[in-house]
Amino acid sequence: MRTIMSISLSDELLSKVKIKMKQQDTSSSELVRTALAEYFFKEEFSRLRKKALLEALKRGKIYSDEEIFKKVS
Repeated sequence: MRTIMSISLSDELLSKVKIKMKQQDTSSSELVRTALAEYFFKEEFSRLRKKALLEALKRGKIYSDEEIFKKVS
């Protein structure tokens, strides 16, 4: 199911959206959907990263971002 949502953008942000739409030959809806999906992915990754770092610290281990990525991939 899809729902229509209206948003308010500044002129500057709208201009950037229009430029990106032309560059990617896509609709504003698809551009916003992609941006939101990436935003939520990054938020979840950040949450999991913090959780993993806390667990590692409890166990006396330090991991790099690359090592954490390999463990969760």
